[in-house]
Amino acid sequence: MPAEPVASRGTLAPPSLHALLAGVVDYAGLFPPANLPLDDALRNYARYRTEPDAWMLARFVLPVRRLDELAPYAGLFADDAPFRFAVLGTGGPDADAFLAALQTDLEHVAAFHRRHGRQAQVDVMEARLPAALLGAGAEAVAGFLDAVHRRTEEALPGLDLFFEAPLDDALPRTAPAILAALAAHNRAHGARLGFKMRTGGTEPEAFPAPSHLAYALLACREAGVRFKATAGLHHPVRRYHRSVRTRMYGFFNVFGAAVLAAVHPLDEAAVRAVLLDEDPAHFRFTPEAFAWRDLSVPVEAVRRARRDVAVSFGSCSFDEPREDLQALGLL
Repeated sequence: MPAEPVASRGTLAPPSLHALLAGVVDYAGLFPPANLPLDDALRNYARYRTEPDAWMLARFVLPVRRLDELAPYAGLFADDAPFRFAVLGTGGPDADAFLAALQTDLEHVAAFHRRHGRQAQVDVMEARLPAALLGAGAEAVAGFLDAVHRRTEEALPGLDLFFEAPLDDALPRTAPAILAALAAHNRAHGARLGFKMRTGGTEPEAFPAPSHLAYALLACREAGVRFKATAGLHHPVRRYHRSVRTRMYGFFNVFGAAVLAAVHPLDEAAVRAVLLDEDPAHFRFTPEAFAWRDLSVPVEAVRRARRDVAVSFGSCSFDEPREDLQALGLL
């Protein structure tokens, strides 16, 4: 579920905006294009947690093997509101390599928890699904997930895992088996495994086609599997960005489409229309509902969709999203 905000929401934020964006940003300042040193990024995160817009902030993202580098920063951590971390797992090209790396990754997380106690918590791990399992079928993916679950539950029960797969032309062939296996595993074990989708990057080819992204959002809806997004969602609404020479999706587009599709029977064409919309005026926030064009979702349904469907997105900037929201008069 979305991370609990570490400070009260800004007084200007409409309840529907708060419902859509509470705990939505996993701060990834270590990663491109920001590429900040750990000291700068972690101190940014500590400062953001104290500011009025902290209600939008979720976790700090870093590779799992860098957890040991956080020891000198224990003085920043807090008992009353623990720092929350999402770690990027090492992964591997096939199931055996992935599981071997996972064992070491889990040892790093367990050592981190022993060192910092209640002041810091890793509650999410993200990793690429082994390439050998793409298109391998639901049974092969299910066997892999069972092996991951056994190792994780032995070492770190309650850790949420999100598995990334490419949003490319092969998606209609690969996604159904992956999502079916994730959904079946969650039902059988009461687990919270999810899907991770890459929504951008530093090159034009890193941005998925609207049809691929729409397909992924609807496939997650149909399977009942939660998703996280990463990269490219710096701004509320889709726009052309000169630095990457392409149009970037906005977080209103992606998370708004997911919320709308969770409540309304949208088809792929309708989801694509939300993803491609570049007019901020089409996304409206009132005390009662979030709306796009003539479709609306009551505040409580927005909260449910965020909890059950659309978890968060990684962003190397926390300032750009909130500055844009301020410019739109929403913060």
